[in-house]
Amino acid sequence: MLVSLERTGGFTGRRVTSSIDTDDLPAPQATEALQALDALASAPSAIPPGGASQPRYRLTVHRASSQQVIEVVESQVPAALRPLLAELMRRGPGH
Repeated sequence: MLVSLERTGGFTGRRVTSSIDTDDLPAPQATEALQALDALASAPSAIPPGGASQPRYRLTVHRASSQQVIEVVESQVPAALRPLLAELMRRGPGH
C-alpha cells in the first residue's frame, strides 16, 4: 500500500512531498504505522493551541478501494508513526 506525505509549515516553512510503499518497510514498522494512521483517521481532527506554528503533515493512504487522508501537526504524531514519517522525510527532495 502506498503512503504519501506532504509536510508544510514549521520553522523553515519548507514544503516536502514524498511517498513510500509499505512493502518497503520492515513488517512490524509497517503494521504499527498503519494502525496509528487508522487510529488518527477515526479521531476527531483539531489543531491544538500553538499548532499553527508547528509542521503540518498531510498523509494519504492509498488503498485498493479508497484513499484515506489524515492531517496532523507535529505534537499530534503518535510514537508508532514517527519511524514512517522519518523515512518519508528522508526520501523527500533535498535529503
